[in-house]
Amino acid sequence: MLHPYFKRHKSFSPQVHQKPHPDLGLSVVLPSFNEPNLWQSLQSLMNCTLPDTAVEVIVVVNYPENSSEEIVQNAAECVNQVNRANASINNPNFRFFALKAFNMPKKHAGVGLARKTGMDEAAWRLLQTRSEHKIIACFDADATCEPNYFVELANLWEKHPKTDACSIRYAHPIEGNEFDERIYRAIAEYELHLRYYVRCGKFIGHPFSYQTVGSSMACSAEAYVKYGGMGKSKAGEDFYFLQKFIPHGQFQELNTTAIYPSPRISFRVPFGTGRAMTKYIETNCSAYETYSLESFLTLRKLIAEGPTRLFEATPNEIEDFLKEQPEAVQQFLIANNFVDSILEINQNTSVAEAFSKRFFLWFDAFKLLKYLNFAHEVAFKRKPISHEASQLLKMIDATSEINFTENTTKLLLKYRELDLSPSD
Repeated sequence: MLHPYFKRHKSFSPQVHQKPHPDLGLSVVLPSFNEPNLWQSLQSLMNCTLPDTAVEVIVVVNYPENSSEEIVQNAAECVNQVNRANASINNPNFRFFALKAFNMPKKHAGVGLARKTGMDEAAWRLLQTRSEHKIIACFDADATCEPNYFVELANLWEKHPKTDACSIRYAHPIEGNEFDERIYRAIAEYELHLRYYVRCGKFIGHPFSYQTVGSSMACSAEAYVKYGGMGKSKAGEDFYFLQKFIPHGQFQELNTTAIYPSPRISFRVPFGTGRAMTKYIETNCSAYETYSLESFLTLRKLIAEGPTRLFEATPNEIEDFLKEQPEAVQQFLIANNFVDSILEINQNTSVAEAFSKRFFLWFDAFKLLKYLNFAHEVAFKRKPISHEASQLLKMIDATSEINFTENTTKLLLKYRELDLSPSD
């Protein structure tokens, strides 16, 4: 029976004509656009230990309309590499497929549409199988992984069968001979920024603070179609996608395996790792600048007290609570119709628990990000990541006597260690 998701997305048409293995339980989706190192990623996946279920790797070889001949030739070579990978393993329980997503409309062409193309295909195929757990995992064409990647994904859903989605431990290479030393320094600062941002969210108590890295996420096929699938965003598709799942509470962090994304520079997306690296190198930055720790701390009262004090609050009580907030927070909340929004939430909830849930559906991860951008226009300045991350670390562990400020790599390793601990 055709799932309602595919009835709504009438443009979808399955491209893989081979029937899915009856025990297919894991599909890895990998977008590839003008990719020079695809074979390295395919080889990494071929080196993985297989779980008890069958596995498919769907490589979405894509490029926009009016692409150069060089890009078109690269796409043909990538398709050949996928077919060569599939022939080399010769295993009905482990197959590679190339989806030819050529001449994508320029308006939508990008990593979001490429992921969507592959994930829709994966969901279509998985929902036809008898496997108890049907997992769609995202990967990148310049990433590698630990050999236990497949097995640990399967184990996660075996242990937590109600899981909607998860983020997977990742670590960019921060030393070696493949890239210039400036690249390794830049990626260490950028990854530290990513980890600092999420750790700040956790520190102030925001419940939706998790890593959202495109090459390091997975979801169940059932949850994928339930929550509307992947969007077509040209960048930030990973953040938008995972925030569909996180608020519902069935989200996990998988730390028993690891993905290793590339630190290379890239012009493929308007923001994200590749573009941040490009900007860092081209402008010869001495330090990556991030949101100030102080800007996060201005939200502590709102997050800690709002869900309880505002339940069944009168308009005057909401106004009084608003006046207690720091100036930047007040301005932002007023601009976002705070009083009316809280009144509306109260009108639609009758118990405190429901109010708290709806409060954070209103002040969600998107609003948190919007506030930080707003606050750094009116009240704060971005600061070097090593300084802010060091200050946060001191607040988390007051007994720490190590000064990390001048050693970004050492500081990043500490944050990686923090992120390996059980979820807050």
